[in-house]
Amino acid sequence: MQSQSLHQRVTVCACASRSFIDKDKVAEIAALLKREGYAVSVEADLCKKVITHAPEMAEIASGIILACHTRAVRSHLEWLGLEAGKLIDMRQMNREEILSHFSISPSERQVLPDFTVIRQEIDAFPVENGTDAWYPVIDKSKCIECGKCHDFCLFGVYTVEDKRVRVVQPQNCKNNCPACARMCPSKAIIFPKYEKSPINGGTAEEETFNPEEMDRMYRERLRMRLQQRRASVSLFKENDK
Repeated sequence: MQSQSLHQRVTVCACASRSFIDKDKVAEIAALLKREGYAVSVEADLCKKVITHAPEMAEIASGIILACHTRAVRSHLEWLGLEAGKLIDMRQMNREEILSHFSISPSERQVLPDFTVIRQEIDAFPVENGTDAWYPVIDKSKCIECGKCHDFCLFGVYTVEDKRVRVVQPQNCKNNCPACARMCPSKAIIFPKYEKSPINGGTAEEETFNPEEMDRMYRERLRMRLQQRRASVSLFKENDK
């Protein structure tokens, strides 16, 4: 096994500021893969690396990534113009399912010298409650370019260029607010750090929304945006006098 895995890069996201992924599971799998000869890197928050356009993201994308739901991670990478290599859903799969991707059986699990070191490394990651990298990504395989997310958002997160919707100011997004995803008729908007699927990129229908209520909220938001524009125009005219 080691002859195949030697130096192959594996990136594991610990999602340090959230509790979706069991940190012991992260440490155990990372330690097992290191024992098998993989070049393992445990990241505090892969979302943060994406939003900051970290230069190592190209190398990370070319390797194996263990992180959130694969649809979310793939959309992250596409936003950066990168093609995903092998993606493994750390959030949904159990240890045995993840290890099977590397042909490691549960019977091979032993005392792992690196486990404690990696677990301490994870514990040392900063926990940024309320300020971590919360922002939307768009699954372009589902997006119908209707622009509802752009119309709904008051914070300038989205733009429409050549009739295509893009996320341009992700850092402007209001933490823990997935409202624009609820407006999306094709469920194309993903918030990886959200609790429930399909908004977090998962495939299960853990949460559904009343279409009539969503339409009411959408129309109300359009009225708010119109008021914003009118206020801006009035202020401009007053300053121009």
